[in-house]
Amino acid sequence: MVKVMISYDMVEGKERECQEYLANRIAPALTKMGFQVTDVWYTVWGDSPQILGGGEVASLEDARRIFQSDEWREIEAALEPITENLQVKVVKPEMT
Repeated sequence: MVKVMISYDMVEGKERECQEYLANRIAPALTKMGFQVTDVWYTVWGDSPQILGGGEVASLEDARRIFQSDEWREIEAALEPITENLQVKVVKPEMT
């Protein structure tokens, strides 16, 4: 299992559009591709990304397949006008 973190800031004045796009397009598309959303955080104050979402995929190969796909590129392109500082990070959990 690999953890994937997606973070971004919403463009001022585009918050509603961004939230609707997340709920209606991004979450269902990622779920269909094999990404299991586990948490979403909204930063109220401080110097952190405004939105931080986390999820899991079965393997590093699945993460590559999802985030290098044409469908993800389309999602990313649609996010461009309504977000800033979009980052996707893959974190392999430590085994103890």
